[in-house]
Amino acid sequence: MAKKNEPKEPKYYPSPLNNEMLNYKVYYMSVGEKILYFLLTFVLGGLVGYVFYGGLFKYDGEATTATYISNVVVFAAVGLIAAKVFLPAINESLLKKRNKQLQKQFMDMLEGLSASLSAGNTVNDSFLNARNDMRNQYTDDDYIIKELDEIVSGLNNGRTLEEMLADFGKRSNNEDVYNFSNVMSNCYRLGGNFNDVVRRTRGIIGDKISISEEIDTKLASNKLQHNAMCIMPIALVAMLKVASPDFADNLSSMLGVLATTIAVGIFVASYFWGKKIIDIG
Repeated sequence: MAKKNEPKEPKYYPSPLNNEMLNYKVYYMSVGEKILYFLLTFVLGGLVGYVFYGGLFKYDGEATTATYISNVVVFAAVGLIAAKVFLPAINESLLKKRNKQLQKQFMDMLEGLSASLSAGNTVNDSFLNARNDMRNQYTDDDYIIKELDEIVSGLNNGRTLEEMLADFGKRSNNEDVYNFSNVMSNCYRLGGNFNDVVRRTRGIIGDKISISEEIDTKLASNKLQHNAMCIMPIALVAMLKVASPDFADNLSSMLGVLATTIAVGIFVASYFWGKKIIDIG
């Protein structure tokens, strides 16, 4: 019996104030992003397909009508396949990028929150002060500003801090934000040192970001090598077809197409395998 497809996560969840707030667990491209990345992957994929499979059905080394038709079909078919294969990977990359931005902005918020608490302000007033301070650093379109606006609006409309932080933590797709919301909720209900919680959380997140940046720095050369090795086969085949058309015609034979298809399969599998190895966090 076939498994039913699990329902997709919504782009927004209703907040305690019944406002639509972003669900950070998923990333939905805008119409502009969909068009841009589709065209980018389609064109690049089509060009790669043309490099490997262009020039079929030649007669005595001369292009025929079938050659031109096959070139268009190959370009379109490989372009569509590339878009279907690589768009999910691009979407996942955009999701990770957004979550890293949220984590960085959240750490900056904790710094302002800690400073306000150290000055003797109440927890509610500290969130208000942190929101006002963050406006000097971020715009209204940044994620942390929208979240702080919602938290402050909730507090001003009779909602508890515990309720607002719990909602943010559930949507955040970030373990640190979720744990922070739980600890702050416990402190709020049971009593505790809010400033100590904020400082410890900021220290933990800061250490994680530092370690992540150090790993990225050490892996930068490996990522460059990976990208170069991915481009190399395409460049070599393209140079071969330009420099030695007669030899490149061998790739248009039945055996050549079979060998090329196997090579492209290995090439694509190697790309994703290598990407999985060097992608940490």
